[in-house]
Amino acid sequence: MAKAKWITLFSVLLIISCLDTGQKVVGIQPYDDFDPELISDLAAAIPEVYGFGAVVLPSRSLPSSAFIHVKSPRYRADSLLAIQCRFLPDSVDYIIGLTEKDISTTKYGKDRKPLLPLEKYEDWGVFGLGYRPGSSSVVSIYRYNNTDRALLKSRFVKIAVHELGHNLGLPHCETPSCVMNDAAETIRTVDRVSRNLCSVCRKSI
Repeated sequence: MAKAKWITLFSVLLIISCLDTGQKVVGIQPYDDFDPELISDLAAAIPEVYGFGAVVLPSRSLPSSAFIHVKSPRYRADSLLAIQCRFLPDSVDYIIGLTEKDISTTKYGKDRKPLLPLEKYEDWGVFGLGYRPGSSSVVSIYRYNNTDRALLKSRFVKIAVHELGHNLGLPHCETPSCVMNDAAETIRTVDRVSRNLCSVCRKSI
């Protein structure tokens, strides 16, 4: 109960801070009992990196229609993106879902065909996913939740900032320190990048 009250108060304060500013607003959508401290970290990072406002939306349960059990119990990230678009508030320009559950998608090559072997890439577990461009993204801490607190928070914010960059149309970046650098199937890449855009990516938006 205390956690719910904390999120509600935090949401109200953020909404008030974003009124009548004319800036873009990112709606942070927690699923289930997502960590309030991580929500707070992301809400602070969004205006810092992008200059956007951030509002915390009321928590929802993960939609059962996105649940699958192919390799393991998880939720399809691409399904979550589409569902989030359907309940996007009028006052919000972008929405980013946050979950502790595992999420997956089909991984495609440059030819837009699923990578091979299909048994590996047709249902590929991911840290996050975002439309490029678009208004919806989702991030999961499932695959790095067994680490120390500081590292968990750092990884989470970087991945969320990365997926929002895709929403703004940014592709993966070749600059090694840029937050838009491709994770290349390992969390170690995320640890090497900064939480900020390089000068080239910043100019692109």
